[in-house]
Amino acid sequence: MESKIINGHTVVFTLSENNSFENIRISEEVNNFIADFQNVNVEVLEVIKNNLIKFANSVSKNRGTFVVISKFSFDEKLNIVPTLQEAQDFIEMEEIERQLEL
Repeated sequence: MESKIINGHTVVFTLSENNSFENIRISEEVNNFIADFQNVNVEVLEVIKNNLIKFANSVSKNRGTFVVISKFSFDEKLNIVPTLQEAQDFIEMEEIERQLEL
């Protein structure tokens, strides 16, 4: 799995060969996550969908945001956007809402 930190508190990651992302850790410093699945086919996304939902719930419990970048809308429970810029914008809006306690 390849990952990088952007904006000091957001991890952008892609899948590894075994479709695993369990090495990603939520912390006080890093609580926002973007899964860049632009090049992942819908069949693989369907296979890992439950793990993504569990991860999203964990992130949410820790007052963070999880966004998936994909050209497929494969689940209504997940925040799915088509580009990295839209994922960053989504996280920024969520952070503003948390600061305003909306």
